Amino acid sequence: MSVLVTGATGFVGTHVSTTLKRRGDGVLGLDNFNDYYDPLLKRARQALLEHTGVFIVEGDINDSTLLSKLFEVVAFTHVMHLAAQAGVRYAMENPGSYVHSNIAGLVSLLEVCKSVNPQPAIVWVSSSSVYGLNTKVPFSERDRTDQPASLYAVTKKAGEEIAWGRPASM
Repeated sequence: MSVLVTGATGFVGTHVSTTLKRRGDGVLGLDNFNDYYDPLLKRARQALLEHTGVFIVEGDINDSTLLSKLFEVVAFTHVMHLAAQAGVRYAMENPGSYVHSNIAGLVSLLEVCKSVNPQPAIVWVSSSSVYGLNTKVPFSERDRTDQPASLYAVTKKAGEEIAWGRPASM
């Protein structure tokens, strides 16, 4: 398999990338290295990943020209889409970053994947935050998700609906 991992220098992205590489898959990472988390930590993870044979491209998932070029160079069989603007409180300071990354970025990536042949399988990560103000624990995928408690949760729920390709059924 050849896998594009978005958000590759994040905590989860680093571990997913190294695990895929360890099992013998070809892995290319993409990350924008924004400063929500310490960029030095992300650069250290980049060095670790590149030491294990995972090359990291610095770029934004909203850059459809870059994404198209990556797919021209590598015939990805899979996309592991982990890139997202994380955090709940930061949405009060920079709400546009959530819409840009978590909604527009997802759409950009899906559009590029739709246009390539063969189309890769896509794994996208949502968040338990979509369950919002539900009090039932543990959550179930059948639980309602119509009471979001944050903009972050709203953007992740929007991504679920976009990826599913149908209107919300709450």
